[in-house]
Amino acid sequence: LTPKALQILIVLLQNHGSVVEKEYFLNEVWPDTFVEESTLAQNILTLRKTLRRFEQERDFIVTIPRRGHEFVGDVQNIYPDREAIANGREKDRNGGPPLSELAVIHGISPVSADAPRQAPHQSWFVYPGSAVIVGILAVLVVTVGYLAFFRTASVSFAESQFRTFRVDEVVADADIRNSIVSPNGKYLALVQVKNGVQSLYVRQTENGNTSELVPQINGKFIGAAFSPMSDEIYYSVDETSPSSIDPVTTLYTVSVLGGAAKEILHNISSPPAISPSGTHIAFTRRHPGTRDAALVITDIDGKNERDVVTPGSDSEFTHRAVSWSPDGKLLSATMLRRLGRGTEARVVIVDAESGDQKTISDENWTSAGDTIWLADGSGILAVAFGATSPSLNDELWLVSYPSGKARLITKGINGNYGISLNRATNAVVAVQSNKFACFLTASVNDLYKNTHVLTTVSDRGPLPFGADWTNDGRIVYSSAEGGNADIFAISEDGEQKQLTSDPAAEISPRLSADGRLLIFMSNRSGQMDVWRSDANGTNASQLTTNGNVTDSVISPDASSVFYLVQDPDTKVEKLWRVSIDGENAVQITDRTTRSPRISPDGNTIAAYISGPETNTMMLGLLSTRTGEILKYLETPPHDDIPFLDWSKDGQDLFVVLRRGKPESLWKVPLNGPQPSKLREWENDAIFRLAISRSGERIFYEVGNELNSVVQIQSLDAET
Repeated sequence: LTPKALQILIVLLQNHGSVVEKEYFLNEVWPDTFVEESTLAQNILTLRKTLRRFEQERDFIVTIPRRGHEFVGDVQNIYPDREAIANGREKDRNGGPPLSELAVIHGISPVSADAPRQAPHQSWFVYPGSAVIVGILAVLVVTVGYLAFFRTASVSFAESQFRTFRVDEVVADADIRNSIVSPNGKYLALVQVKNGVQSLYVRQTENGNTSELVPQINGKFIGAAFSPMSDEIYYSVDETSPSSIDPVTTLYTVSVLGGAAKEILHNISSPPAISPSGTHIAFTRRHPGTRDAALVITDIDGKNERDVVTPGSDSEFTHRAVSWSPDGKLLSATMLRRLGRGTEARVVIVDAESGDQKTISDENWTSAGDTIWLADGSGILAVAFGATSPSLNDELWLVSYPSGKARLITKGINGNYGISLNRATNAVVAVQSNKFACFLTASVNDLYKNTHVLTTVSDRGPLPFGADWTNDGRIVYSSAEGGNADIFAISEDGEQKQLTSDPAAEISPRLSADGRLLIFMSNRSGQMDVWRSDANGTNASQLTTNGNVTDSVISPDASSVFYLVQDPDTKVEKLWRVSIDGENAVQITDRTTRSPRISPDGNTIAAYISGPETNTMMLGLLSTRTGEILKYLETPPHDDIPFLDWSKDGQDLFVVLRRGKPESLWKVPLNGPQPSKLREWENDAIFRLAISRSGERIFYEVGNELNSVVQIQSLDAET
């Protein structure tokens, strides 16, 4: 459950047997914040779905029309009402754990002490023989405490940390794209995007004062690091065009007090890592035109570079931040190893002098990102992504050194925006990304007159969650709002039905033209592959075995499925075709291909493909039979790879384009006139798009991503 859903459940339990009015929920769960009632309704839906996993046919929460909601399940208070204090901490007056403790550990706001509550159930302390039970429990408490003391004394500092923690928001802004805290904890480097321009700022953590260091970053910001004395920021920038395939990155440095940025070196593929002595820089570098990547060390001025280690043919370094151990002798990094299908990700330790390397993690990860050492060298914090993650979000892990024992700390961080360590407090600074959006439908001829279908709040995922229309005018879509990515169907008046409920993730649903079959992407097998089922989500079976699938579509006649596979060797996404029975899988493009969509007649695929003479991505038409490129189409300039859909007659494409901050929807004819703009959203982003089977209605998700820089502070005592 999300913190808000959990807090709503607490309010319901404290008032079980009574109707809790909507206004009361809004005041208790969202104090001093305006939210729509649909947000409450969505959280109630999440709670019902979660509770039904325990008793599928039972409703624990009932809705009283025009009043509110009531919890009607059995509630038993297992704490004695008369025990007011435990372990020196004031308890909630119902006898449960202190609400302040819930707020600290789980990041939720305590429910008001003035809230109406029900009388607690009879305590077992009044039963005969309770003194004997109390005595037995006392012995158990002493014994467990004795064992816990010696266990704590024997574990490393890393193994004792972040078992309980507090999450504090430092700053939140939709424009934040990266954050790094200085070693002394006094500064926060932030990258913000305004009107399509990235800028580098430094923020003083004590008073919040912010100053602009680099007004305009000429390219795409990759990552940054502070010098050990926290007086300089080193940052890398990809200076190629936004649609280029092979990045060319430059490293710069700038003082936290301001001044001109100084160029250090070229051809750096990752964020930089500065040695504790401040004398060396470490980074990864991909050699142009090859899949080889090396771990490189240079002097602090970019001179005297040397390749420390180049992995073997079946492995490669990720292009995320490496980290120096506190003594400057070792480097931590994340590495991908290519398997028969897909990849596995690991944390590796490299001797900075000899290049000797050792893998120390063996978790079931399919990708991994930044690493940072704890201040005492007893462990490494790493961003990773589980092979069977139910929500498809980055996770923060703690890997003990040298044992390699890994432990999940938290989910829902945005690993692409960096993690760093406040060495003064041993707290982790990361970014959490929340998507606030609305499902809207409209006529394709009038996008300004729309119907509100649903309001959503969720984390941003690395893969497209997708949507499609049914033949009877409903929308099938995937959502991870409850913490598990599942597929739902919803009508334009908001009536919702869940189609899948597997513990793994299901995303990007697509229906056959006759409405009988549903295809979707899922990590049920431990890799992301394409699955098929009946339209209601039943009778699911796996279609592909490639792994690393990033997008998929079904042909109108339901005979074939086309899907993108990221090649584990080259990282290039190529288009494949497989029969609806999972047979005769064949690759049909050898160039980078993205956002494939099939024409209504099933003969043509519209997709973004790497150009024949350049590294840029261009909108093109391909043959579904051979994969041959039939023609390229002209589109207005854009900053990223857009997504698209076909008109019913197959004569036009509807394409979402982003140029700076504004996003816009365009109609691109296959033949004839120039593209025409249908609507522009100056302050919002479009997350998905689908044209109805009739060709008359359009579904789109519009909203914003709010990025919050948070500090994760361990509450565990030092050993």
